[in-house]
Amino acid sequence: MSSGPVDGAAGCPSAGPASTTSTAASPRAASYLGADADDAANAVDIGAGCHIVVGGRFSGVPGPVTTLAGGGPGTVVRLDPTGRTVVGVTRVPAVVADLEVRRTTGDIAVATGRGVLVLDAAAATVRWQAPGPASRVAIGDAGTVAALGGTTVRVFDAAGVVQSTIRLDGRTVNDVAVDDRDDLVVVTGFAQRGGPCHQVQIAYVHAYSRRGALRWKAYDFAADGLGDACADSRGDRVAVGRDGRLYFAGETAGGNTVFARDSRDIGRAAPNVAGDKFTSASNTGSAHLTYFARIDVTDGRVTGGSMLLARIDTKGDKGNTITPNAITADAGGNVYLGGVSAYRIADRDRLTMNGKTLAPYAGGDAWVLVTGPDLKKRLLWTVWCDGGKGEVRGVAASGGVAAVAARVDQAPFYTVRPVQPGAAPGTGAGYFATWPAAAS
Repeated sequence: MSSGPVDGAAGCPSAGPASTTSTAASPRAASYLGADADDAANAVDIGAGCHIVVGGRFSGVPGPVTTLAGGGPGTVVRLDPTGRTVVGVTRVPAVVADLEVRRTTGDIAVATGRGVLVLDAAAATVRWQAPGPASRVAIGDAGTVAALGGTTVRVFDAAGVVQSTIRLDGRTVNDVAVDDRDDLVVVTGFAQRGGPCHQVQIAYVHAYSRRGALRWKAYDFAADGLGDACADSRGDRVAVGRDGRLYFAGETAGGNTVFARDSRDIGRAAPNVAGDKFTSASNTGSAHLTYFARIDVTDGRVTGGSMLLARIDTKGDKGNTITPNAITADAGGNVYLGGVSAYRIADRDRLTMNGKTLAPYAGGDAWVLVTGPDLKKRLLWTVWCDGGKGEVRGVAASGGVAAVAARVDQAPFYTVRPVQPGAAPGTGAGYFATWPAAAS
């Protein structure tokens, strides 16, 4: 999809130098946002002029405040491209569960428990809003908005007029993406089904036109056709990357999974890549593993994918749980993922931030992985916890800027040049960090 003025705009920094090690990160800024137990950073994107846009619930964030639609606990924080200055804090009626920036204008689509809003690029005015709870939201280059609430996806045009309502009753629906270039609204989740595998969760990805006509399905196999691929599988996230391609992140309870099979033909092997023991699903038991992939938007076929897992070095490298909450790609096709991991990711004891070795695992690592376009070369795999625990909720990369949004369950996380002064919170806070994006 076209990147418009958001990518490569005036004020955007250059991409980072070629990575020499996947264990060393160099954040430009990293800071807590808020300090209440209910605070969290739920989403992040790169806005106009490479401003960093973070959404969630934050108390006490410094900066000029704008109140929209009556205000409330929901917060959109805009920071400069370095992440060191708060440009503005916008209050909306309910907690921001998700957001995405329209790449051609910088407008910001926001999902809350009380409705969906589209804000201008400065988050200073409401272009339009629609009532009804929304947990996930996506906006395309032409302004099409898809909002997920429960098992229903509402599709709006750029003026906020409903174009279709897609109902997926009997399924769990976890995410939605919009591809205006190809007239697609993409949803993912899983269905619980019976069969030879007994009760099994089966991931699916569906693509619809903006008017609600089904275009294609991926995975979503019949339970009696799974063969030995009986591991539970879920679709967690879908996203259109800054390269215009469709990306998927899911999880599977072990390696005997539909993700090892072609997404359109379970009789064929998937075109997955594997580089080391952290991308090979062996000795895993039923641990929940991450799977990520690039999908052809024309037919739903996976064109490349990879497993990702943690391993317990003290128990014979037994596979351990790692799950995704976010996926995207930059304009060069480098892939960014984030989520939460049990003990432990690769080289956990060697991870550094700006030369500082991070404190050991403390029970739930908020992780980020960056791979090259081949999905195999590991450019960065790190955590943001520095003796604390939590989970990454969003990742973004554009115009030389990479950013992460996270929920802090227990401090400390790594901080540098924080925008919020004061001591680390005990439990509960939002968190963001930014670092140079991978060179394309």
